Amino acid sequence: MARKFMGLFALAALLGIPHPCAAEPAAPRIDDPALLAASDVAWAGAAEARLADFERATGITILVQFHPKSPPPDEDRLPGAYMRALSTRLGVIRRGVLMVYFADDPDWRVWVGDELTPVFVGKPGTAAEFTASGAMHQAKEAYLAASLARADAAFAALGKSAPPGKPVPQGRRLALQADALVEGMMGRLRPN
Repeated sequence: MARKFMGLFALAALLGIPHPCAAEPAAPRIDDPALLAASDVAWAGAAEARLADFERATGITILVQFHPKSPPPDEDRLPGAYMRALSTRLGVIRRGVLMVYFADDPDWRVWVGDELTPVFVGKPGTAAEFTASGAMHQAKEAYLAASLARADAAFAALGKSAPPGKPVPQGRRLALQADALVEGMMGRLRPN
């Protein structure tokens, strides 16, 4: 009998059908294939663990990606279209957050899932209402400005304490920015 099941599992594997007991590997919460910020493996591992812990505690997925290039103009013609499409593909469109850094711009963009927008904005309403009124844009701009200011202050402090002739790598600045953005978002979304 066990042999019969082993044969079925082998056939299923050949056909590309996943084993019913096999868990899907989790997608990385920190995605930096060009190593723009994650050249510091210890930082990337700690950030990944912190995001996993937050997801286990709240059910909210936060993903951080670093892209060397901005999206092509045809994918980025309408404001928010690229981030909406990427958030949909990554499964965070409704109840998650996606933060993407584009190195050639340089710019951070943030998608807050539709179910989380009232918490993020701080008042009742829908994502569509907040977008139409400009409340979402205002909340994002305030959040980005405060988070990035904290990161830039930390980076400046590192620069002052760096040995002469050994500047702090720009990747460290991006890691500090990602940390500040994540901490700011967790603070807004964490249940009281």
